[in-house]
Amino acid sequence: MDKLKIFFKTLSKCNCFSTHSNDNDNEPTKPKSTTSSKTSSTDQHPPTTLIISHGAFQTQYHYQPFITALQHHTPTIFHRVLVPQQSSSGHSPPPNSFESDVELLHETVRNELLDGRDVLLVCHSYGGIPGCEALADLPEKALDGRIRLGRVLGIVFVSAFVAEAGQSLVTSKMGGRAEWVKTEGPLSTVLSPSRTLFSSLPPTASVPYITHIVPQSSTSFITPTKHETWKDHPCVYIRCLEDRAMRVEEQDFFLQRLKNRCGVGNVRVRDLKSDHVPFSSRAGELVGLLGGLVGELRDV
Repeated sequence: MDKLKIFFKTLSKCNCFSTHSNDNDNEPTKPKSTTSSKTSSTDQHPPTTLIISHGAFQTQYHYQPFITALQHHTPTIFHRVLVPQQSSSGHSPPPNSFESDVELLHETVRNELLDGRDVLLVCHSYGGIPGCEALADLPEKALDGRIRLGRVLGIVFVSAFVAEAGQSLVTSKMGGRAEWVKTEGPLSTVLSPSRTLFSSLPPTASVPYITHIVPQSSTSFITPTKHETWKDHPCVYIRCLEDRAMRVEEQDFFLQRLKNRCGVGNVRVRDLKSDHVPFSSRAGELVGLLGGLVGELRDV
């Protein structure tokens, strides 16, 4: 009964988007509905789900341009996309929001693997911390022995944090707390989001995304991790070259951490001329990058 409660709790927070374009691209499908693809790629490869561990201060809204671009991409890259809405981002986050984020992401990945789907985990900014933590203690075999167990193809870090075991977001980085984040008690907010997060967009185009920015749980930035699961999976780091929230030097700091611990040959690097949120501002280019990567990672 407890497992069923966790399962349905996960579904209620996780929008599932079909990668098949239709007249209502902005409408998410029901979380457990069957999604369709535009090609017969399912005959060649197991179905693959893209799971996004989103950044701080953000909601599923900020990833909709990326979802739409992915739906219009030919051939189909992913069979479905999941963007779990993490509890740390919102006006009333729970005290244990980081742990809740990890649990939500873990159950989302776990359910896909048990259903026989491969998973590519994309971690954006803060999402690198709970996203990697969520990959610990995943099932190693199917529960009933009848369905093929999916596998994690890899982790894609998009201008994201990479924490060592025992580190939090704040202690994992070069300069401690970011200057553009204002912390007042249990909540943190973004200062000048247009300039800091969406500088690749014209000011008028960034307005809808700014209005959907939400506070972030302050404790989510200081809760330490327990694992370094990124050492156990193929990793890709996408550097956002016009990022003003996480400068290229800091992205390189995390990239070097991956190379030092995983080996240079086990870490792929891609560059994108983008601000901190390419899912909103450079959606088409980001889809193109991921399309090239997924084939490489399937062969690892």
